Amino acid sequence: MQRNEERKAVRVDGGVDRSVVEVAGARFGHDPFPVIAGPCAIESEAQIRIAAEAVAEAGGVMLRGNAFKPGSSPYDFRGLGVDGLVLLERAGKDVGLPTVSQVLEPADVEAAAERVDMIEIHSGSMQNFELLKVAGRSGRPILLRRAASATVDEWLWAAEYVLAEGNPDVVMVERGIRTFGGNGADTLDISSIPEVKELSHLPVIVDPSHAAGGSAKVGPLALAAQGVGADGIVLEVHPDPANAKSNPSQLSIEEWAALMFRLGVNRMRAHIDLVDREIVRLLAKRQEMSLEIGRVKAERGLPVFAPERERELMEVIRKEAELCGIRPDHVEALFHLVLAESRSVQEVRRD
Repeated sequence: MQRNEERKAVRVDGGVDRSVVEVAGARFGHDPFPVIAGPCAIESEAQIRIAAEAVAEAGGVMLRGNAFKPGSSPYDFRGLGVDGLVLLERAGKDVGLPTVSQVLEPADVEAAAERVDMIEIHSGSMQNFELLKVAGRSGRPILLRRAASATVDEWLWAAEYVLAEGNPDVVMVERGIRTFGGNGADTLDISSIPEVKELSHLPVIVDPSHAAGGSAKVGPLALAAQGVGADGIVLEVHPDPANAKSNPSQLSIEEWAALMFRLGVNRMRAHIDLVDREIVRLLAKRQEMSLEIGRVKAERGLPVFAPERERELMEVIRKEAELCGIRPDHVEALFHLVLAESRSVQEVRRD
């Protein structure tokens, strides 16, 4: 058995900080409670299109739909295969969302990697080590579901197989474990979220759909996941759950939108968050340029503070604020802080 300090999935003293897994702009382990959603199985072009529009409208960050389905019975719906991947890819592009779909066999990985942004490992395949290795080499981030009878350590060892292939982008999914419950569903192990976050640097999200035993319980479990510090959730949403070909516990479009409101996640909030993060990135870019200007000033013996230049800039900024319908005084106050920080970092570099 390897010692903990040799394992990539676990945290050690002075070791790896929390990982951030980015999938086409969605950042798990960083963004405030990202939500993945979509139907349990892709059934038709119309079905995945309606679901995709609903997911995007309510603020979901990723569209999920399974093209390959396992089944406890040989008569269960087994998915549309590659045709389903094509439909998912098209729907995701139409609404501007990245996509994720599960694979069941190593032979599924290549086709999935060509068409989706993230590959999901089904709970029943958590210890299919050959599949984990092939998925790890796919070049796609991995969504790794915990098996119903797996311990947390076994779950982390499964992640290790992906990480060992040089793929650092693994998001863990708690979806319920087998207990003595009598509702026919697994029991959501809510305590595993803080446990995994203590043991591992990997993001961990929750799927409440498979542990709910009915759509009415999905909401409370999703709120519990948020309360315990999960890095997001994955929800199953269907335009017509009563006639779905798999998992009748999927949320309707109306239930999905209502739950997103209760979680404090909605389209406008998601868009504002994106704008705010873009402002921060632009400030960082401005600071890099300011440092370069400071270097040139130092080489030429010029002072850091150039009052005439700053007065000219403020005039430009105030005019731009007026054109955009923003109060010039507020914008000027903000830029005084920005310029003060620029001078400060330039002076530090001179010391």
